[in-house]
Amino acid sequence: MKKIAFILLFGVFSLNAWAQQARPLKGTVTDRENNRIPGATVRIKGTNKGTTTDANGNFSLDVEKGQTLEFSSVGMQKIEIKVGESANVAITLESDSRLEEVIVVGYGRVKRKDLTGAVASVTGKDLQADIAKSAASALQGRIAGVTVSNSGGQPGAGMSINIRGLSSLGSNTPLYVIDGVYGDMNMVDPADIASIEVLKDASAAAIYGARAANGVVLVTTKSGRKDMAPTVNINALTGVQNVTRKLGVLDAQQWKTVMKQSGYLPQEAVDFQGEGTNWQDEVYRSAPISKLNLSVAGGTARSTYNLSAGYINQKGVILNSGFKSYNIRAKNTFNFLNDHVRLGSTILLRNSNKQINSMTITDALRQNPLMTVYNPNQLGGYTGISPWMKNMDNPVGRSMLFNEQQHVNELLVNGYAEVDLFVKGLKYKFNLGINRNNGRNYNANVPYDFGSGSYQSRLAEGAFFNNQWLAENTLHYDNEIGNHNISAVVGYAAQKNSNRGFGASRLDVPFGTDAINAGPTTQQSTNGSLQENALVSMFGRVMYSYDSKYLFSASVRRDGSSRFAPGHQFGVFPSVSVGWNVMNENFFAPLKNSIDELKLRASYGVLGNQEIGNYTTQSISTSGINYIQGGTWWMGTNTGVEWVALPQLTWEETKTSNIGLDASFLKGKLTLNADYFIKETDGVLLNIGQPGSTGIKGSPPMNAGIIRNTGYEVLVNYRSNIGQVNYSIGVNGSTAKNKVKAITVSSTIQEFGGYNPQGEGTVTWAKVGYPIGSFFVTKTDGLFQSQDEVNAHVGKDGKLIQPDAKPGDIRYIDFNGDGKIGDDDRQFAGSPFPSFMYGIRGSLEYKGVDFGFFFDGMTGNKIYNYTRARMESMNEYTNFGKDVLNAWTETNRNTDMPRFTQEDKNKNARRVSDRWLESGNFLRLKTLELGYSLPNTLVQKARFRDARVYAAMDNAFTITKYKGYSPDLGQNNEQNGGGGGTMTRGTDHGRFPLARTIMVGLQVNF
Repeated sequence: MKKIAFILLFGVFSLNAWAQQARPLKGTVTDRENNRIPGATVRIKGTNKGTTTDANGNFSLDVEKGQTLEFSSVGMQKIEIKVGESANVAITLESDSRLEEVIVVGYGRVKRKDLTGAVASVTGKDLQADIAKSAASALQGRIAGVTVSNSGGQPGAGMSINIRGLSSLGSNTPLYVIDGVYGDMNMVDPADIASIEVLKDASAAAIYGARAANGVVLVTTKSGRKDMAPTVNINALTGVQNVTRKLGVLDAQQWKTVMKQSGYLPQEAVDFQGEGTNWQDEVYRSAPISKLNLSVAGGTARSTYNLSAGYINQKGVILNSGFKSYNIRAKNTFNFLNDHVRLGSTILLRNSNKQINSMTITDALRQNPLMTVYNPNQLGGYTGISPWMKNMDNPVGRSMLFNEQQHVNELLVNGYAEVDLFVKGLKYKFNLGINRNNGRNYNANVPYDFGSGSYQSRLAEGAFFNNQWLAENTLHYDNEIGNHNISAVVGYAAQKNSNRGFGASRLDVPFGTDAINAGPTTQQSTNGSLQENALVSMFGRVMYSYDSKYLFSASVRRDGSSRFAPGHQFGVFPSVSVGWNVMNENFFAPLKNSIDELKLRASYGVLGNQEIGNYTTQSISTSGINYIQGGTWWMGTNTGVEWVALPQLTWEETKTSNIGLDASFLKGKLTLNADYFIKETDGVLLNIGQPGSTGIKGSPPMNAGIIRNTGYEVLVNYRSNIGQVNYSIGVNGSTAKNKVKAITVSSTIQEFGGYNPQGEGTVTWAKVGYPIGSFFVTKTDGLFQSQDEVNAHVGKDGKLIQPDAKPGDIRYIDFNGDGKIGDDDRQFAGSPFPSFMYGIRGSLEYKGVDFGFFFDGMTGNKIYNYTRARMESMNEYTNFGKDVLNAWTETNRNTDMPRFTQEDKNKNARRVSDRWLESGNFLRLKTLELGYSLPNTLVQKARFRDARVYAAMDNAFTITKYKGYSPDLGQNNEQNGGGGGTMTRGTDHGRFPLARTIMVGLQVNF
């Protein structure tokens, strides 16, 4: 009996062991139409084992009972099955057709196949949210026709976004709508974004009327799903940042050599030994960055939720700069009465602290290398300039003795209630949004002396309170009757904005104190302001499709703004669009196997822009009208001191026409989107200077001109696989031609000046027939190589055009032929807008290893390099760029660098010159990422659903001939001076250098 029992027991264990051994599993993979799918990937989840289907969709794989198989194919939805007793399986994959993808549009959603407008959609996954520092940077280079460029490199500085060129000389910022509330796109953590839709043409954007002329960006944050168990997601990264390059400057001995050879070496510098101070090495540093996002999502049959918290701490690559923020988000939905009543809310809260370094960037390039950094005997502890040096701050001292901060609390709240009415497809929705942006500015410095005199300590603080509320009532109707599909919305909205601020400052604040009231009241100042404006709107839209073949959409919005005078406050903004799904026609059936989608689109509409100052059409009181009476100083105010805009001032109107093509081939592997647009803005709002003889100050806004933009946009994506290697490549390219078509305010004034560096000459202009912000400068024609060449450069009257020139000086072109060089010789020399912009993204995935890259670039644009102009002018006792070592001499004639002279009678340093104009062409490897998803066996031990580790690089390298820090220059944000606004685009007044970031990260779901 014992032997029998032993044999039986041994047999049971043997059978159990056999059951756990791998055994062949065979199967077939098809689509819904029972077509075999060759090349489909079959993988044992959590392992690197797998195979692909053959030409007939068949596969064979050794598996164990209880294992999970993953089936995937390009253009199809991935599915999983658990291995059972069967030795054969039949798998059906559902199409992952983008035609059924739902796109968010203004006040609604629409399937991509029924979309008639020019709308670009990017999912949260596509945004590469794992390495993006902000939502704007995540969008960079992904959408054709959308330019995302840097306005400044300081952490937290934000980015400049333009959609389809510039349509205004004023604001060109798009309207951002976050879960139904107007707000700042960058207050949303990229890891919290479900999708971003960019409404580019009037058909898509006209539903937003007066604020949509510059395009609309819709941001939808992530939500939970019904009947979903709680899931926790952690996304963390850490890294280090460094400047991508440093500009070549002279060391102390090189500076002495140059000055000595030219006869300008000060006696005080003769005996200096050593290389001196490299100020770039002193002010730039390696800077850490850390980012964390934690979210919890889930739902029941009657509710969903998604809660998240995020944190970023980014130090700047310049001393005493950085950005830190905390954000919390909660998104919930609830349904009642069998889902006939629905409630929802989104709450975003962000607290941020920006540490700002206002040091002039060019000071670190031009400060004399013979000066040391520290001097304990100098007030403040930092070395000051010697009397013979240029009057500039000590860059390190300016960075460390000044403490400039901005603390901001941002709150965005959206709540809605939606109820089904008693007609099928009819529902009413009430939406309420609140956006608050409150904070304080802090600016303090201790006593210091940088060599030009001592300065007192100072403390200045200011508070600001920006509040906005929005209320919208809408009726929606969605129904399908036979082959007819109808979607309509009508609504009424009201919005009010209030911006209040005040500030105070005092000098001579005692050391060790940090309160304004510690300083004497005899040295104080105060200020304050209040600005309010409001909008009321009525709008409607209808979208219709017949048999998913013929598509039609029309919308209209009527906006009223408090900024305009009575009788001119309301504007009407209509649009219409049509579409034709050619692939759904019967005659197209023979081509369906190779062409999955073919749609033609066309649209026309009118958009508006009301971005002028508040109260410009009203006569307001002006303070400072002070006088003395009876020995007493009377503080007075008066009206009629400032110009008031004309009563007929009204909206800018941007009329947009668009034709487009959407196509898909090879069962969704290859997709194509192409558009051509014409965008013309009439009644451009521009502040026009008035004659000073009137005795009234100010420049009232007027409807002053016409601006035209035209362009092409193409987006191509291809995704496929080779065996178990899945790959994708996406290319987008766009062109945008911008032109000032007319100036309408005067028969004589046909131009407006823009960027004027340090008041040394206006470089950018808006002139009829040319792009906004075009460069108009005096052109150069090489260097004079001899006195004979100087003497030969004469005008029509036989007189020397440049009588003060010497061999080695710049030869300027006498454009107007008047025999001399002056401002009238300026001519068009280029545009800040590229003739072509592009982005290239790619990815590879193999057995848990993934690799991604993104290139972006542009061609055809110019950059005015004022940084180099300051480094190479050679007419001051500053440090210089290394190129001055190649200055012209009798023995060094093969150069474009003029002779070294500090007298500069020929004005070689002329600011309004193409000497400082450079090509802005560049190709940049913006992001590079390598990741690995941990095997399921290892992940399960840690009780995770999945986990991924990755390493990435941002701003990896740039191929360019530009001699500054970076050619990626949007409009200036007034950093380091240089002004701001539309016509500072492509000007480098000393931008904060962009950083290269190397980072590692972890993503965990459980």
